Amino acid sequence: MYQTQKKKLKKLKKELEKRIKEIKLSLMKKRSNDWEEAAVEAENDEVLEGIYTETSRELLQVKHALQRINQGVYGECEQCGATISPKRLKIMPYTTLCIKCAQAIN
Repeated sequence: MYQTQKKKLKKLKKELEKRIKEIKLSLMKKRSNDWEEAAVEAENDEVLEGIYTETSRELLQVKHALQRINQGVYGECEQCGATISPKRLKIMPYTTLCIKCAQAIN
């Protein structure tokens, strides 16, 4: 039933894993000996670390959604058990909450 979502999630998982790998490689690069250039590189590293954190979180959500598909509970709200609307799943394929529960948290 959710084969399209599963394909979409697997593709997203690959993209996120690739992005994480690229960020790690970039963060491991040696810094410039020029102190001004090194300062700019340090600022860039801070931005990359933030992107890394967000990407890692998204990847965990994607992996969790794939597990839920395999367990047969994908599309059910983890909080109240209601069906998550297909429209919501299309927009956010890794969501685990129906709109009502998601709004209650925020």
